[in-house]
Amino acid sequence: MSANSMTPRQAAAALLAAMPVGVSVQQLEDYGIEATTEQVSAITREVLSLNLFWIFAAIEAHIPQKYQSSLSEFIMNEIQAGWGTTISIGSASWPAYLDEWQARRRQYSRLVEEGMSPLAVSAEAVASMEENRLVKDAERGNLMTLLIDFVPVDSYGQLLQDVG
Repeated sequence: MSANSMTPRQAAAALLAAMPVGVSVQQLEDYGIEATTEQVSAITREVLSLNLFWIFAAIEAHIPQKYQSSLSEFIMNEIQAGWGTTISIGSASWPAYLDEWQARRRQYSRLVEEGMSPLAVSAEAVASMEENRLVKDAERGNLMTLLIDFVPVDSYGQLLQDVG
């Protein structure tokens, strides 16, 4: 194993460390987005779902299959452990979020299978948030910019290139 390589478990921890944990009212305002506390919680869940989708895609692309299940379980256990404390999600329960996340994961997977780019998948997430009245039409571009910054797709793949 080279000096720069990581074990799969270290890689999972690095992925979690690279993932933005949530979005605050102030951060949204910095991007020109006005939101209530409830909207911030819903946007945080959407951002988390998009991040988890790309993290799991990176795991599938870079990690040997025999480790994928344990890494996925480790990541989800860490997210669950931070639910409501380090991850500000409002009143959403963990089981309700898991159902929501599975629906998003299927939706995003379908888009990727159709050949859509990460940017197009983010645009779909923005459209969903707009449809659910989490942002105004005029804030759509601002939300896209936020997703580019808060969903570091390229970083996830780069982190896993050194797994040995």
